[in-house]
Amino acid sequence: MRIPVGRGFAGRIAATRRPVRILNLAEAQVVNPILREKGLCSLLGVPLLVEGNVVGVLHVGTLHERAFDDEDEELLQRAADRAALAISSRLTEQERGLANALQRSLMPRLPQLPAVALAGRYLPAAAARLGGDWFDAFALPDGRLALAIGDVVGRGFHAAAIMGQLRSGLRAYALGGVSPAVVLERLSSLLRQIEPGRTATLLYLVLDAHGGTLTLASAGHPPPLIQPTDGEPWYLDLPGSVPLGAARHTRYDDQDLEFAPGSTILLYTDGLVERRGEPLEAGLERLAATVAQGHEQLEHLGDALIDVLLPEGAGNDDAALLLARATPLADPLVARFPAEVESIPVMRRLLARWLDDAGATRADVDDLTLASAEAAANAIEHAYGLEPGVVELRARTERGDSVTLSIRDFGNWRAPRGVHRGRGLLLMEGLADVVEVVRSDEGTTIELSRQLGAEAA
Repeated sequence: MRIPVGRGFAGRIAATRRPVRILNLAEAQVVNPILREKGLCSLLGVPLLVEGNVVGVLHVGTLHERAFDDEDEELLQRAADRAALAISSRLTEQERGLANALQRSLMPRLPQLPAVALAGRYLPAAAARLGGDWFDAFALPDGRLALAIGDVVGRGFHAAAIMGQLRSGLRAYALGGVSPAVVLERLSSLLRQIEPGRTATLLYLVLDAHGGTLTLASAGHPPPLIQPTDGEPWYLDLPGSVPLGAARHTRYDDQDLEFAPGSTILLYTDGLVERRGEPLEAGLERLAATVAQGHEQLEHLGDALIDVLLPEGAGNDDAALLLARATPLADPLVARFPAEVESIPVMRRLLARWLDDAGATRADVDDLTLASAEAAANAIEHAYGLEPGVVELRARTERGDSVTLSIRDFGNWRAPRGVHRGRGLLLMEGLADVVEVVRSDEGTTIELSRQLGAEAA
């Protein structure tokens, strides 16, 4: 039965938050017919209260007329108080579980990319299980890496829901290939549509981890911190900008800068650096000093930042942190990719960086990355079909002036479908000095060898 608050026996108790006694049910107004069906005669009910809030009503009845007295009322109220605490605790546990599940669904799983390290942290405000701080990282179709961090004004389920919509919108716009500034402009319009009057700060950047450049745009967000391979960390000087949703027609600017492999970029929200009673500059200085200590592993750096800047956990504001670094490349190089066409641009950028470090010319890089991409595409199409699989890239220098590249799969090749097939091997033979195909029960390996700089000679 659903009993309206204020009506009937239980409804009156809930509305007045006071005990109610009924001597003769036949003469009383009740909404729940079950009370009469059970043959009850007298009733006593008390509210279930937790911190002044009604969480329910507890009542008892007799089959014969009974005048409940103050002692009965006091006894039932003590039982109700214990029951209310137990119910509230259970409800809080359930809400906490739902909040944690929702927060986990909204926080992304960081991608695993060869020679790129990522780490992220999120701490909700002490008074809430959910908030509007968020971060994201994902590979773009051209092989570059998208990084974002933002802060929706407010906290709780509503702020988290808006955050989820902004994150989805950012991915949709970013995958369309537009610049960071255009992504922010579209997100600002989106926010004004879904939640007029709400604002959010956001920093979005596109990182070419292997090309040594990045492009970013900011919507009123704190500047990122960059730790170069040599020297002290420094904050990027961002032009002034307004948060998302703050104005009807907002324009943002792209900013390009070099980002040498091995450098670290740190994105954060203000909850990480702000402390009550001290200037913001003090928190920024602590952040830079912690990063300057040097940490080989980004996960260890993330832990250190939380320990130093939030030793007692998040305060009255959420805190989020995202770190990225392009790690050194070894010789020989070994990298694995999912057997998907989306992996090919990432592989080409990684290989181009490795070849450049090995002393390859521009022609060497263009030819060998194209040949390797063709070999990987063949493995993806023929070795696995619709089944998930892995493509392995190995690269090593030979005698200082030549390189050997191996593209290996671990599947079983199917017969070519259609006509005019087999041109990929001809293309590889035209781009490399030596092409060798090795087949076994454990998969197929295509080896490409080329002397570097031969075209210049």
